[in-house]
Amino acid sequence: MTEKLQSWWVGLSLRERWLVGIAGVLTLGVILWGLGRPAVAAFIDLEDRHRAAIEREGRVAAKVRLLAQRPAKSVAAAVDAVAIDQYLTQSAGEIGLTLDRNEARGDGQATIAVATARAPVLVDWLASLEGQGFVVDQLTITPAADGTVGLTAELRKGGQ
Repeated sequence: MTEKLQSWWVGLSLRERWLVGIAGVLTLGVILWGLGRPAVAAFIDLEDRHRAAIEREGRVAAKVRLLAQRPAKSVAAAVDAVAIDQYLTQSAGEIGLTLDRNEARGDGQATIAVATARAPVLVDWLASLEGQGFVVDQLTITPAADGTVGLTAELRKGGQ
């Protein structure tokens, strides 16, 4: 095989040898590019996924630390001095929510409604209320066409 290739090469003129050599170099370049580009892209993707996983792990660890920090006395038990509906109005107002309905129902219970708000804000607010000792008995979240959500919930003080 090498003898045939060598006799073929010897039979070429100088100009043909240059053209075949350039074609060989270009072919080798295309093959290396075809193999190297996906490999580089795979390593870049691995790096991005690793970075995203580290960020997620940090967020989860922070949430676990927050969940582990329970107040010595729940805020819900301390709300006895203030009516639950007043406390919920104040708490919602502090983060920019407007309660469209806020009705106290007996001792330590309330029904609330929010017409429109961003979902993450509502969920974070409800999570903070639960962290303060409130219990969500019933929850209805309704999506709106503009990307916001509406909320109806029944809350009560913990331990009741």
